[in-house]
Order: sequence, then structure tokens, then C-alpha cells
Amino acid sequence: MSLTLPPQYSDVHRGFLQILMNRRMISKTVALRIFHKIHDSYTGIEVLRDDDYCKGMENAVLLINKVIKRFNQEIRSAEDELSCEMFYLFIFTIECPFTRQLNRYSADELEYFKGILHEVVTSDDGYVSSTACLNLNITMSKPITKTDTETLIEKFCKDLWLIQKNGKITLSLLSIVELEPILISHYEEYINKCHLCKRIALQGFRCENCLSLLHLACIRRYTKKQTEPVCPKCGQDQPCMISGLSNLHISNTNDDSEEISEEEEQPAPSRSSKKRKIK
Repeated sequence: MSLTLPPQYSDVHRGFLQILMNRRMISKTVALRIFHKIHDSYTGIEVLRDDDYCKGMENAVLLINKVIKRFNQEIRSAEDELSCEMFYLFIFTIECPFTRQLNRYSADELEYFKGILHEVVTSDDGYVSSTACLNLNITMSKPITKTDTETLIEKFCKDLWLIQKNGKITLSLLSIVELEPILISHYEEYINKCHLCKRIALQGFRCENCLSLLHLACIRRYTKKQTEPVCPKCGQDQPCMISGLSNLHISNTNDDSEEISEEEEQPAPSRSSKKRKIK
């Protein structure tokens, strides 16, 4: 099947897509700096206004999504539920995106990941201790050593399925977004949805009255308009809501870099050595 690309689709779009495909999760702040470098490198045009770069990046993402949707791929914007930071995520929109990496994991490794997934989703706090995850090895149909378990957890973190910080393990932001259909269908009775944004919430502030769970990022915006915070669902006074914003357990993101690696660097087309500036 031949692929007809929009006439506006350029090396800028290809280069930016390549970075997102390689990293799969980039904060919008870092993505903007990367887009800036790619745009100037491939076009030889230096844009002076930051707002123009922002609009250019957003338009580029829209155009890229039109091209890649036929491959069950999408660049999606999402907010970390604790840090409030916005990210671009390169996700697969097929029913079970995790299975596309079956060739990377053995049956035993997949069984272990599903065990961690179950523990995280069914926990009260949206995370489990690293020790508890290590001890899951004895519950498997074919137990593995703790050394191999530690290595496997590191592998899942490197592949952005999990986040491990401060002795706690939870799902990454990418994992929550990409696995959302699976989480909802398999764990409907355990999954909480933030009353404010209606997205899955694993960690956040829980109302003592109605037990609804709210993203801390959503609370930050909500409480700006509240002199005396109340639960947006049941209306009960929540004097601890604002102080609860400081109780951050673990961020669902990895640190990312604005530097473009040699593997990500794409050969730029011939261009004028002198940049043109757009005011």
C-alpha cells in the first residue's frame, strides 16, 4: 500500500517524529527545545518569537498524527498526575499495546509484569514498595531469583512501563495512558477516575467523605478558585486539600534530556549556510 503524504510534511516532521518514536515520552518543555533545533537545522530559518515555535510544534504534531494514525500510532499530550508537567507521548492505539513487545519479553517476564500491574492498580495508594515487587517472584508459576527480578524491574523502567523512585514502584505516565483501555476493562472495580478531569488517577488526594480520588495537578488548578476548599464531588469541606499538595509520593515520569543523540540525529537536507530570520 503506497503512502501518500501531505504536501506540508517535511524533514522537520520526520526528524521530530523520529525523536518521539525513540524516546516515547518527552516533556513539552524539552520537546520545544528539540523542535527548535530541528526546525532551524532542517530549514535554515531562525524564528525569533518563542510563540511561533510553540504554534509550529503543535501544528507539526497535528500533521504527524494524520500521517501515523493508519499505523495505529499517535502522539498524545498528557499531564503527569503529580508534577503537573505536560508531556508528549508516542503511543500505540491497538487494543493491547504491551503485546507488540512480546518479542522483547519471555512468558515469565510478562507474567511478572502483570503481577506488578495487578499490585499497583489494586493498591490503595497507586504504588507498591520495591520490596513487595521483589517478593512477587515466589508467586510466579516458575519462580525466578531476586537478582533476576531486580534486573527485570530495571528493564521495565528503562522501557517506560514502570517508574521506581524512593523505594516505590508505580506505572509511568506513558504506561497509564497507553494501557488505559486494558486497565479499565480488566480492573474496572479498582480503577479511580479523577472527578475533575475524568482520567485515570492512581495517586492524588482522596476525599475523606466520598473517597473520590483527585489528581494533585487538578487540585492545584481547582483550589486557585477556592478560598475554603471543598470536594468537587460531594461538596464536603476539605481543609487538608491544599496541604495535601505537598505530599508528593512519586512522579510518573523519567528525567529526559534536550540533547539529540547520534542515533536520533537525521541527515539534514542541503541548505543555505546562512540562516534567515523571521520576525
